[in-house]
Amino acid sequence: MNRFAYVVGENISTDLIHPPNFFSLDKNIRKQGLLHGYNPEWAKTIEPGSVIIAGHNLGCGSSREVTARVFADRKIKLVCALSFARIFYRNMVNLGIPIATITSRIPWQEGSKVTIIYDEENQTISAQEGQHIELAPPSPFARKIISQGGLLNSIDNLFQVNHHG
Repeated sequence: MNRFAYVVGENISTDLIHPPNFFSLDKNIRKQGLLHGYNPEWAKTIEPGSVIIAGHNLGCGSSREVTARVFADRKIKLVCALSFARIFYRNMVNLGIPIATITSRIPWQEGSKVTIIYDEENQTISAQEGQHIELAPPSPFARKIISQGGLLNSIDNLFQVNHHG
């Protein structure tokens, strides 16, 4: 299935990912802020199912949970980067946001919007021009948390008791 990937650069801070003026309990207001600090046009047009591709240190800066939550609000399929800021990475896992680490060179220019195919099974993202990147999934423990929709759901599932007699 073809989808779009949005390619951002290095050291993309939480203020660029989701500026403070979009902090809200209202999901519709929060959603408008995704990547607004990086590219206001993208913030208006990012489609559900899109992929975010970043360089090193994605999510540096303030450790706000709302910055990670906005990826779920916009139904982003995957967020991948050469590396993540540590607290941002944990927020993504704890909220159940699909992430992966890029293990190859990124062939697309920063600021590009690329039509891609995401091969989840083989952990690759490729474009029609033959360019691709290879991915490494998070640890098995983190994958389990993500697959269950986040840490709170994982805890609920851990303590779920079957009450059928």
